[in-house]
Amino acid sequence: MPQPQRSVSPRALVWVGIVALFFTAVAPTLSWLEFSGGMENLNIATALELRRDHPDNWLIPTLEGKPRVKKPPLTAWLTAHAIRPQTVAAMSDADPQVRDAAATRLAWEARWPSLLAACLMLVAIYELGRVVADPTTGLVAALICGTTGLFLKFGRSAMIDVHLGLWVTIANVFLAHAILKGRRWSGCIGAGVALGLAFLLKGPIAWVQTLAPVVLFVVVRQWSDERDPDEPRTGGILRWIAPIVVGLLLMCAIALPWYLYILRTVPGAWDVWTHEAIEERGEKPSSILGYLALLPYILPWTICFLGGLVTARRNILLAVFLAVLPLVLMSFYKDRKERYMFPVAGAAAVVAAAGIVTLARKREPWNALDRAAVIQHWVLLVAVALLLPAAAATTRIPELTTLAHAPWLSRGAGAALTISLGVIIAALMLVRRHWLAALMTATVVVMLATHAIVIHGYAQTRAGLSDMRPLARAIWQTHPDALMYNAHPLEKRASVDLSIYMNRITTWASPDDLAKMTPGPQPKVVVMLQDPKSPDPVPPPGWKFLAKTTRDKDWWWAFVLESK
Repeated sequence: MPQPQRSVSPRALVWVGIVALFFTAVAPTLSWLEFSGGMENLNIATALELRRDHPDNWLIPTLEGKPRVKKPPLTAWLTAHAIRPQTVAAMSDADPQVRDAAATRLAWEARWPSLLAACLMLVAIYELGRVVADPTTGLVAALICGTTGLFLKFGRSAMIDVHLGLWVTIANVFLAHAILKGRRWSGCIGAGVALGLAFLLKGPIAWVQTLAPVVLFVVVRQWSDERDPDEPRTGGILRWIAPIVVGLLLMCAIALPWYLYILRTVPGAWDVWTHEAIEERGEKPSSILGYLALLPYILPWTICFLGGLVTARRNILLAVFLAVLPLVLMSFYKDRKERYMFPVAGAAAVVAAAGIVTLARKREPWNALDRAAVIQHWVLLVAVALLLPAAAATTRIPELTTLAHAPWLSRGAGAALTISLGVIIAALMLVRRHWLAALMTATVVVMLATHAIVIHGYAQTRAGLSDMRPLARAIWQTHPDALMYNAHPLEKRASVDLSIYMNRITTWASPDDLAKMTPGPQPKVVVMLQDPKSPDPVPPPGWKFLAKTTRDKDWWWAFVLESK
C-alpha cells in the first residue's frame, strides 16, 4: 500500500528561502576582497597552517609556528576544513597566475563557512521572533538583520564573532522556549549544546550574551508579575534544577575537554588566557560609548529599533534585554570592537521587527511620528539607491574611487543601476495596501545591491587590498624557496597576509639570531619594520635589500641572505 506523501512544512520553506536569498546574494562577492582585514587574516593564516603543516593533528592550532591557544579553536577548525589541499598546493606553484587563482579560491573557501553561519543565524533570528512574538515578526526580523550594515559588513568575513553570532542566537532561541513556552528540558538541553559550541568559539563571553540577559528578564518579570496570558505556568524553581544541571553538564562536556588538554600540553596556557581576558590588548583605548555604533550599523532600521524599544511589552522585553544588556556589560571591558556587536544583531533585529509590525497592525490612524518613521525609511532607500551608484560612477568623491583614482563603476553601470533601483522603489512605493511587504522587498533589493557595489569598489581601494601582497610577489619572483623571518623590534608578528600569500611560516628572529645566520641551501628573507619616526632599518652584514612596501604609516623592508 503506497504511503501518503508528506508536504514540505511552510516553516522549512521559510528557513530554506532565508538562507538561499542571502547566501546567493553575498556569496559571489566573497573572493573579491584580498586578505586585508587583521582579525580575519589571523584566522585564515591559522587555518592555512593547520591544513598545510599539521594535516593529521588539529588539536593545537599554530600561528607562525607557535601554538595559538589565545582563542578557542572551533573557527580555525571550520575554516581549515573548508580549505582544499589542492588550493594549498597551488598557493606555492611556480606560475604566478596559478598562485593568484589559488588565492582567489582560498578567499572563497575560507569565507563561505562564515557566510553560511551568518545565514543560518538569520534562520535562528526567525525562530527567536516566532517564540517571543509570532511568525510574521520572525520573518521580518530575519530580513531586517540580513539588510543591516552589521550583517553585510561582518557576515562575509572568516571571523570568530560571525560563528559566535549563530550559536549565541540558537542558545537564545532555546532559552526563550524554556522560559516563555515552558519547555524546560528541550530548552535547557538545546541551550547547553549551543553554549558549549559557543564556548569553543570565544570562551565565556557567550554567557554575557545569553544567560545574563535571560536571568535579568526572569527576575524583572517575576518582580513585575507581567506575563503573557497565553504563556504556560512553569512551576517553582525546583522543577528547573534538573534541566539546568543537565544543560550545564552538556555545555561542559562539549567545551571543557579541549581546554583541559591545552592546560596539560601547552606550557603557560593559563597565563595566556588570563592576559587575554583581563589585561589591555587594544592598540589604543576605545570609548566606553563605542557600542552606540550599533545604531548606525543597523541602518536603515534604526528608527524601527528605537520604536521597538519604546513599545516593547511582555515577551518582547526578552529581545530588548538580549540586545541591550550584553552591550552595556561589554562596555566595561577594555577592548570594544565593532565586530563584537555581531552576536546581538539578532535580538536587535527582533526588537526592530516588533516595532514596525506593531505599526503595521495599528488600528487607529497613524500620528505624525508614525508617518515620519515610514517616510524616513523610504527617503533613506531612495537616497542610497539613487545617489550611491551615480556617485560611484564619477571621481568627485575620493572615497568612492579606486587606488588608480578611477571610479568604482563605469558610467553605463552607474546609470543602469540608478535607473533600475529607482524604478523598483517607485513601483513598490505605489503598493499601499501591503506597504510592509513592499517596504521589506525594497529594502532587501536596495541593500543587497548596495553591498555588491561597495564590495566591488572597496576591493579596488588601498584599504581593500593586502598591503603585504606586493612584497610577497617580489619575494616569489626572485627567491621563491626562501625561508621567511620577521625582525619586529617588539617581538610582534608581521602582518600575517605576508605568510598567507607566501604560503609559509614567517618566524620571528632577534638581531642576534639574524647576525648568526649563514648562507645555506635556501635563501633567507627577513622583513623589518620602519615606523614614521625611525631611520631606515639596517640588516646584519651579508643581507641585501630586496624590496619594501608600505602598510598604514609604516614601511616593511625585505632583505635577503643568498643561498650558497
